[in-house]
Amino acid sequence: MSDSFLLFNADDKQDVTHKVLPCFDIDILPKAWVIEEPAEFPPESRVYAYVDDQLAPSIIEAAVAGGWHLAILPHPNANHARRGFCLQNNLEKAVNGAKAAKAKKVDVLRCNGQVVLSSVLLGRGFNLRPGGQSSLWQERLTKAWDNIIHVNNLLPQRFTFTTANDSSFTTAAIGVVVVEHAIGSMLSRNILPDTHINDGMCHAMILAPRSVMEMISFFITAPFNRVMKQPEFLGLVKTKALTITNGKVMSFDIDGRNQEAEQLVLETDSRSLNLLVGDSLPVSDSAISSKEQRKIDRLPAGEAIMAMAAKHLPLIAHAATEEFKDLYQLLRENATASPAFLTLMVLSTLLATIGLYASSAPVIIGAMILAPLMAPIISLAMALTRQDTNLLTGSLKTLGTGLVMALGFSSFACFIMPMEVITPEIAARLSPNLLDLGVAVISGIAGAYAHARIDAAKSLAGVAIAVALVPPLAVTGIGLGWLDLHVAWGALLLFLTNLAGIVFAAAITFLALGFAPFTRAKKGLGVALIAVAVVSIPLVFSFMRLSEEARIVTSLEGESVGDVTLRHIKARAGNPVELSLQLVSPEALTSSDIDAIKDVIETQLKRDVTLEAQIIVRRQ
Repeated sequence: MSDSFLLFNADDKQDVTHKVLPCFDIDILPKAWVIEEPAEFPPESRVYAYVDDQLAPSIIEAAVAGGWHLAILPHPNANHARRGFCLQNNLEKAVNGAKAAKAKKVDVLRCNGQVVLSSVLLGRGFNLRPGGQSSLWQERLTKAWDNIIHVNNLLPQRFTFTTANDSSFTTAAIGVVVVEHAIGSMLSRNILPDTHINDGMCHAMILAPRSVMEMISFFITAPFNRVMKQPEFLGLVKTKALTITNGKVMSFDIDGRNQEAEQLVLETDSRSLNLLVGDSLPVSDSAISSKEQRKIDRLPAGEAIMAMAAKHLPLIAHAATEEFKDLYQLLRENATASPAFLTLMVLSTLLATIGLYASSAPVIIGAMILAPLMAPIISLAMALTRQDTNLLTGSLKTLGTGLVMALGFSSFACFIMPMEVITPEIAARLSPNLLDLGVAVISGIAGAYAHARIDAAKSLAGVAIAVALVPPLAVTGIGLGWLDLHVAWGALLLFLTNLAGIVFAAAITFLALGFAPFTRAKKGLGVALIAVAVVSIPLVFSFMRLSEEARIVTSLEGESVGDVTLRHIKARAGNPVELSLQLVSPEALTSSDIDAIKDVIETQLKRDVTLEAQIIVRRQ
């Protein structure tokens, strides 16, 4: 049987005598570790090390060189060793586990030639370091608040990463955390689920947020997540070796020890340490992995690196043009009056016109879904946001073409239909108010978001139904065909309301999603805001009238004048107020009775009233 030895720091001799040695029931030789005269033991000796984080790396180096079977015991000042080797908190349990364990070969991670116990931190690592997230929610909230108030101090730096396969990439990041494994840490649950202490790989987590808002959102939600989820701004690299540079001297931490160097060279020495492993640290029996993995699609690239490097994080993320090429190509296509656009415009207009005449909501909804007008409007919003003249011109031409076609075909349709009656569906589009502007704004946000996020594109049909662009144009055309300016103007105002609200809200959404900086977008946003302000003027008056009518209805509905009950009241504000209602009475009413009821209503409203009454006699 191999000899057993106990290594310890000379300063811990009293603790070793009273706490450590009583845990052993085997012959063991205690020996203080002196760096100037390091201990030498025969190969395969069972060496138990009761040392702090400062001495642990040198003992691991000696164990690798001497072929010892090393057991690392939990020391009060060995937090990084505790995390890196998943040590038991209870000393006696740790000793018993190590005595019963068979040595297994595990990896040793080195940074610039120094043994890494737990992690290497470059820049800011926040909750992503092993053990960086407390189990106590009070501590989580305190740390989150501290991160939030200092978030504006974060400066992304340009870093170049080169892996063992000589594959390299450059990005801008605020921090990098490198670990050998994440077993026993919250990191292993979602971010690094497939890591082992003997897989021959190290793992780099690259923190590259685009904006202050993105970081604040992470800080706010992280304390409440029992399982840490991978942030959107995180890149992952799995490799045997990794070199990190940024063209100047970098400050970094190895297990909490601050150091400086022009580059970080991280190397994994595969299965070089014979470790007496307890149950707390599982070891994989699979072969050493040689396949590198990179998940860096979310990291800044190209123009975004130059925009972010050595600058404070913007409040809202800014995306580079190359990062949304597909979206921009789609918006350029949407700004073109293609044959498909023209065909759908004609069909949706005719369908909407028929639905309006028939007062059929399902037919009108079908026309809303069929209508292609939302596409050039969203393109117009992006053009205003990014001040793209070519996209702006194309969007306006396509939108103007669609507008003319809708008015022309709906006017033509009303000529060939021998009907000149304002149906309920037509009447519903003659008096827009601020509520319609609210619908347009929300629809504009949804439309822009659905275009910017592929996974939300399926909601575009719902947006089209909500905002209803073609039906008001069809009503406008009908009004022109009838030469009825009241009908034409009311419906045109509704369309202009929808147009202004969608463009303004979509432009704000594109700005919030980072498709343009505010300095570029402010001119276009100003134009859109002026358009919203202009159309809001008649909408305010319309909304005030609607509010007044609602107040009148509320004050009269269900009221009784003698034995007569007022119900099903409809009001139209004006001078005088027009009232349509039912008078429910136990007996027939005379003309004088109706005049008396009218006088009571006028007294209550303090307004002149034009009364249109339906008399209902109800007897018990």
